[in-house]
Amino acid sequence: MMLSFLKPFLPKPRVRSLAALQQFLEDEAAYLAQRSVVDFVRNELGSLSAQAFADPRFQVKMTVSRWDGFAAILADMIGLAHAHLLAAGTPRAVLDTYFGDLYAAILARHSTPDHRLQGWDPDIAALRTRLATRPVGPVNPQADATVTGSMVFDTLPFIPRDPVESRMVLSNAFAFGLIAFNDRLRRLLVVARLGDELVASRP
Repeated sequence: MMLSFLKPFLPKPRVRSLAALQQFLEDEAAYLAQRSVVDFVRNELGSLSAQAFADPRFQVKMTVSRWDGFAAILADMIGLAHAHLLAAGTPRAVLDTYFGDLYAAILARHSTPDHRLQGWDPDIAALRTRLATRPVGPVNPQADATVTGSMVFDTLPFIPRDPVESRMVLSNAFAFGLIAFNDRLRRLLVVARLGDELVASRP
């Protein structure tokens, strides 16, 4: 519990290798999805949250929100990493292939959730298209995360008292988290070394 609380304040090492980049993206996405969804639900349910989280049926439904939130915010984070390396001069074709494959590899590291009967293939295909068609230039993490937060809101296992305001609250939680992540990414990525490793790793 204490480690989870301190996580945002712990110093992070520079990301100098593709292996480190993969771990960084996976850890950050898991943390932001879990924190955003669980904190929102606890705040929304208030005194009823302990009872709800003790119900196995509620937990099963919450799994949908957490998994879909993880996959969506991971795609957003990969899009930001792609943009930073593209701006540094790494060839786009190399980046498109690598990050699409990386997304698939991270998702494949985990057992497919029961509600994902089709697996993650549609999400992987959507990210590949998104990377290939995204214009070169400044990125907008707030816009990406707002879409993600709204999507996750639609998976919640209950209907909030004020759906309009609650949707905005959850979307903002994802947006603030992704903006902070993008700031860390800009500070921690050693783009020249990562770009060189990417180009060298291509057949």
